[in-house]
Amino acid sequence: MNLFFYNFVFSLFLPFIAGRIFFKSLRDSDYRKHFSNRLGIYKNKDNLKEVVWFHAVSLGEVISSQKIVKKILKENNVILSVTTPTGLREANKIFGEDVKVVYAPWDFQWFVSNFFRTFEPKSLILFETEIWPNIISVASNRKIPIILSNGRMSESSFQRYKKFNFFSKQIFRKITHAFVQSEAHKKRFIMLGIDSYKISNVGSVKFDIEINTHPEINKDDNKIILAASTHKHEDELIINAYMKLIEEFKEIKLIIVPRHPDRSESISNLLDEYKLVSSIYDYVPNEFTENEVTVIKATGLLNKLYSQSTIAFVGGSLFKEYGGHNIIEPASQGCPFIIGPFMKNFYDIVEEFSNYDACIQIQDEKELLNAFKALLNSDKLRHDMSERAAEVCLKNQGSLNEQCNTILKIIRGDKIEISNSNN
Repeated sequence: MNLFFYNFVFSLFLPFIAGRIFFKSLRDSDYRKHFSNRLGIYKNKDNLKEVVWFHAVSLGEVISSQKIVKKILKENNVILSVTTPTGLREANKIFGEDVKVVYAPWDFQWFVSNFFRTFEPKSLILFETEIWPNIISVASNRKIPIILSNGRMSESSFQRYKKFNFFSKQIFRKITHAFVQSEAHKKRFIMLGIDSYKISNVGSVKFDIEINTHPEINKDDNKIILAASTHKHEDELIINAYMKLIEEFKEIKLIIVPRHPDRSESISNLLDEYKLVSSIYDYVPNEFTENEVTVIKATGLLNKLYSQSTIAFVGGSLFKEYGGHNIIEPASQGCPFIIGPFMKNFYDIVEEFSNYDACIQIQDEKELLNAFKALLNSDKLRHDMSERAAEVCLKNQGSLNEQCNTILKIIRGDKIEISNSNN
């Protein structure tokens, strides 16, 4: 009955959901492409059956989950579903012809059921926080394993699910196994209905990244500030800080990489208003011109840019609605980084870095300027922060192999032993 009511309410909102997609397509036309996928309509020219369905919602999740997907590919065909064009484009760039990449069906029973009829998945893997009632229920009815990989549950999300516990508990109980990032996440999932014996606390796969001990350029001689994964309104704050910094540090250069590349032109226009010269690139140029702000209109280039930058600000963290972005990437590339106060999507990871004094977390625009100045003025501070950040990454590695080994056993139907290596 609860699922019937959920589908009824969902059907009422379908026109608005579709309208939102078409509104977004005015900014990014790829929202319109393959629109039929969202209705559960797919072309299965290769007649793929018995696939592993892996769902990674958008760009960040696609990048973070790629190593897991590649390991699963060694034994299985994989269909990767996403919900955003940036995620779709990045997934196609990463996997090419090896993985069929599609838009996920909207979580309406008819659409979801058609996906299952088309591809007959033998396992469902949801990455991080993708809890969809119909997708999980149809998979459960078909008696296929449902795995939550790299699971996280922020306090705000937990409170929302708790309000509908009479319904959400039924959904969470259907999950076969959950790999979670910390003990705090584990406790929240247990309270939401997943039995404790079905949960492994194994940390985050995002730490399983190569540590670059040889940055590409001498960062002490080339002062570059990177504003990474910025969102609307954050650019203004970064530019304001930069305008004040160049009065004191004449040689510094600024690179802005918006989270959504389609915002690059609006950032360039904003820079014009500040009477700053700028250029837009869809690649990393060989060198950055003095007195010119570089705007990067591309995804997948951040690691290279972090390795070249003196300091980074990681966006999505200055305004409450975003919740932050991956800070392990700059840490792995020896780039000291600054974050804002709103990091709910990475709360436990931020805590790890904060405990080691391996990052600077600021509260407002004034503190942002002061943090930039402190790092630009002290080679030692930058060096020590980078060293400590690398230590945090190294001590938290190992989740990838643990998750992959157990996921493959579950897919094969082997007996598994529950791990809680980070308890």
